Amino acid sequence: METPEPALSSLIITLAEDPALRASALARLSAHPGLRLGELGGSWLPAVLDSDDPYGAFRQLEAIPGVTLVEVVFVELPSTAPNPA
Repeated sequence: METPEPALSSLIITLAEDPALRASALARLSAHPGLRLGELGGSWLPAVLDSDDPYGAFRQLEAIPGVTLVEVVFVELPSTAPNPA
């Protein structure tokens, strides 16, 4: 079975205002495989995600305490993805 090529997603992650929750969320996000974080601007954190299962990864990110919203700004699907007819 062929391993799927990861999808590349650009995200904006909104973090809680509470400093302790925010710090905890940032630590967990920093350790998330395939997630590269940008510079925090207020409550918003830009990020790029490489994942074979973007839907599952988004659900994992949304479940982190201190993350209030994960918005998908852009998704680049693998070139091997079938064309919907």
